[in-house]
Amino acid sequence: MILLCAATAAEMLAAVPADRLPYGEADFPLLKPVPLRLGREEGVACVTGVGPVNAALGMGIVLAQCAASGRQLRAVINVGLAGSFDLGRWPLGSLQVVREEIWPEYGLHDGRQVVAQAFGYPQWSDGRHEVRDRLTLSGPAELGLTLRGAATGEAGVRSLTVAGVSASVLRVQHLRQLYGAALENMEGFAVAYAAARAGLPCLEIRSVSNKVGPRTADEKDFPGALRQLGRILPALNLV
Repeated sequence: MILLCAATAAEMLAAVPADRLPYGEADFPLLKPVPLRLGREEGVACVTGVGPVNAALGMGIVLAQCAASGRQLRAVINVGLAGSFDLGRWPLGSLQVVREEIWPEYGLHDGRQVVAQAFGYPQWSDGRHEVRDRLTLSGPAELGLTLRGAATGEAGVRSLTVAGVSASVLRVQHLRQLYGAALENMEGFAVAYAAARAGLPCLEIRSVSNKVGPRTADEKDFPGALRQLGRILPALNLV
């Protein structure tokens, strides 16, 4: 069984055909596992809410509810919109497979930046690896899936998870210099972290909706990016 996550009902309903879900946007429940048909496999859908705190809380609740009800999850797929640090390389409407999530807000702040390795406490250790501010995500093959030509970033990109969306040129330049990320989102690290704690592989695919930072009208297309989410499950042969 696969757990499919999205931050908002709009993103979930854009990604999943209408006949596969029992709810519309106005009444899609937050933080509740919703039965989902994924091709020949049963699934569960979860709308977590926006931001890393909601995503972590939502994942904890849904993972616990799935365990209590006997649902055996084998993987997590996280879909949604993201901003691009460079529209020339990661253009509007493109689908990008995220292979590394970074939370740039965990660690020791030296007055200029947050340094995770300078802080004495990791967030978690499984006995072999410590998790501080970075997580490696799975690709489709690691979930036993094949992605058939939907994503322009199939090799994988790096994404930053933030609680505060970057809205200044200086912040964008600072983050690019420090991390060299392709995308900015608000839930990816939290979802991947919860999956890692549960021992589940996590695949994240994002549709580019806007330029990160200040942007002109032609540097954003939220409706178009939502429509592109509808390509993900067919490309994975899950609908």
